[in-house]
Amino acid sequence: MMLLFAACSKDNNNADNPNEQPKPTQGKTLVVYFSQTVPEGVDATTGATNVVRDNGNAYDAAQYLALMVARKTEADTLRLTVARGHYPIVYNELADFARTERDSNTHPALTSRQVNLADYANVIVVTPIWWYTVPMPIYSFLDAYNLSGKNVFVATTHAGSGLADAVSVIRREEPNANVSSTALAIAASQVSASSSSEVDSWLNRIGY
Repeated sequence: MMLLFAACSKDNNNADNPNEQPKPTQGKTLVVYFSQTVPEGVDATTGATNVVRDNGNAYDAAQYLALMVARKTEADTLRLTVARGHYPIVYNELADFARTERDSNTHPALTSRQVNLADYANVIVVTPIWWYTVPMPIYSFLDAYNLSGKNVFVATTHAGSGLADAVSVIRREEPNANVSSTALAIAASQVSASSSSEVDSWLNRIGY
């Protein structure tokens, strides 16, 4: 889900420390992503989300980007989920709820399956930007897992916020991880099959 109220002028693909450039090392890669599901029957054209349609299937923008990255890197995936109904369906209600959750620093309980991060050398985090930062389930993931020693790469979908503080959040929460400053930001409205070349270019820059 892409919250369209999250616009600001930070649309760039460079984070705050260009000197730190870890490369993927030999070993498995895990793509971790959060993408709010659009309930059946909800009109996705109202602005509540950015939906990518491909081969008759509908995907949220962050989900589509994450699955594209996973396919290109032959990575496993972990979709972060919270309890059904945790987030309101109506756009304005969701916007208010997400802002309150951010302001209160509430980390919702995850309902995702568990993974053994010891199996992975590299982690790619794909996330939308809500209210100029990552959604709080990303914080919940960082609470639950230790990324120390992992090579971590970040990609965001957004409605004008670019990367926002996604890289700095992960660096702050996981100080012993090797977090790349070469991150990818794609406007959610631009995520489609045609994004493939942009994703290829980013993966090449980070060493895949």
